[in-house]
Amino acid sequence: MTKKKQIYISLGSNQGDRLIYLVKALCFLESFGIKISLLSRIYETPPWGFESTPFYNACAQLQTELSPLQLMEVLLNVEQLLGRSRSISDGYTARTIDLDLLCYEEVELISDRLTLPHPRLELRNFVLHPLEEIAGGWIHPVFRKTISELKQASSDEAICNPFPFSFWSPPLFESYSYIVVEGNIGVGKSTLTKKLGAQYKAEILLETFVDNPYLASFYKDPKKYALAVETFFLNDRLAQTAQFWKHNSTKVVSDYFLNKSLVFATQNLSKDDFIIYQEEFSKAIKKQVNPTLMVYLHAEVPHLQKQIKKRGRPFEKEIQADYLMKIAKGYEKLIQTDLPFPVVNIAVDDLNFESDEAAFQSILRAIYKTTFL
Repeated sequence: MTKKKQIYISLGSNQGDRLIYLVKALCFLESFGIKISLLSRIYETPPWGFESTPFYNACAQLQTELSPLQLMEVLLNVEQLLGRSRSISDGYTARTIDLDLLCYEEVELISDRLTLPHPRLELRNFVLHPLEEIAGGWIHPVFRKTISELKQASSDEAICNPFPFSFWSPPLFESYSYIVVEGNIGVGKSTLTKKLGAQYKAEILLETFVDNPYLASFYKDPKKYALAVETFFLNDRLAQTAQFWKHNSTKVVSDYFLNKSLVFATQNLSKDDFIIYQEEFSKAIKKQVNPTLMVYLHAEVPHLQKQIKKRGRPFEKEIQADYLMKIAKGYEKLIQTDLPFPVVNIAVDDLNFESDEAAFQSILRAIYKTTFL
């Protein structure tokens, strides 16, 4: 396992929509190939050194191969993209976004362009509080004290109020009213769908796959039961969605896209059966509500097999690796077609979004950045 670098930045905003500026800053950093390894909660803090409205502040650990000066250039670039242009005379002022490089490993540097570690870091509660969350044990190379020790010794009396970590969540449903989560068997579609629904109080549409009476038999004898299992799935999905949309829902997240029927049918049905099946599908799909965005989760077969085994559904014990590979190819073909909505492609092999809230937020950012990048 590669050791994470000790590279930390602070983020701050006290003008306009403060949350959006912070989230967009992270999105822009990721668009430059920089990974957000750790992220603190957002704190509301008083301005430091001048009178103004309260700030939102946070800290993040970064993974990058950029040098300190190269990274600082990226931070300044992101600030400019978000409407801020620094000048020597700025001083302590209100700003839409403030990105500071706090430290880069054990580097000590003093230059016209950059000072490391960041000067006055040890004096500022709005830095020390969020930084301690993600780097409490990091030792300041000048003072030879940990961040926790510096925070404890701080003379700053400013009160920093943290929000729950979920406060980071960007307003996805302002742009997308109907989000579908898709991907191979065992990739985590239903898990992510439920988390999205809970976070945004959206209505949830989950596939009722366990009601398919042919599924267990199909995994044992695919050729014999393919038509029966695919026909049942199609009719059940059509009936379920037709009933669901009678409620005229406007904020919906689902763990399936109706066109997945073709992904599986292409692999499972004979050529003649698929022609008939496709004709019936084409007739029925014209009446269906299209998603406004698809989140496509993908993972390598070993990860899928591990997840399938973990959830322990008896009828899935017969699923073979080659079948999962065929389905993966079918999905890749689907997302490469000319779909009438954007697709967010996310690898989840190393992303435990079920229990790791930072990983979940990284998915939300991946979706959100489609609204402005």
